[in-house]
Amino acid sequence: MNGTGSATPLRVVIADDEPLVRAGLAGIVETDDGVRVVGQASSGEEALAAVRAHRPDVVLLDVRMGTMSGLDVLAEIRRSAEHLPCLMVTTFGEDEYVAEAIRLGADGFVLKSGDPRELLLAVHAAASGGAYFSPAVSRRLLQTGLGTRFVAQQDARERFDRLTQREREVLTLMGDGLANPEIAARLHLAEGTVKVHVTSILRTTGARNRVEAALIAAQARPPG
Repeated sequence: MNGTGSATPLRVVIADDEPLVRAGLAGIVETDDGVRVVGQASSGEEALAAVRAHRPDVVLLDVRMGTMSGLDVLAEIRRSAEHLPCLMVTTFGEDEYVAEAIRLGADGFVLKSGDPRELLLAVHAAASGGAYFSPAVSRRLLQTGLGTRFVAQQDARERFDRLTQREREVLTLMGDGLANPEIAARLHLAEGTVKVHVTSILRTTGARNRVEAALIAAQARPPG
């Protein structure tokens, strides 16, 4: 997989059953010289075929698509041996789909109506091994209480408190959507050291992946 600092452009496959939305996403992605759209799909079946044909670094999946949804595609990809970063593209009102995507191991969520810069941040974060929540999606999960499906607020605080001070700093930045290289730069640490902290954080908090860890970070934050 490529990283944000690689000279080779990140390869992205986009799947959405609405042609205008798909074209819009592709147009945003390709404003970044470090990212290239290598495949587009209008259905879940086409998405899986594009993944097999192009072996992308990141896949953008519309949550709802015809007979085979983005969730179905995500589940199929997760059954494969290699972890492929998958970002879900969603709209307001699709909370249950977001919750299911978290359970299936999505690497992040962006809103179709969101800031285009969020899409590029999410692609780079996912490609670097990070997880990205659109701030609006994160707020929605917490406001509706869906975040507590994965970790209750009090439980999140207890898990957060088990961590060392440095691990708390790392987890907070994970919750902000930063990938390992960005966390390393922010905290003046070696990237290898950040990876060790992330492994310890996941083990100590019981989070299955960075998205669940990000939810713990969000739930553990004091109000306001």
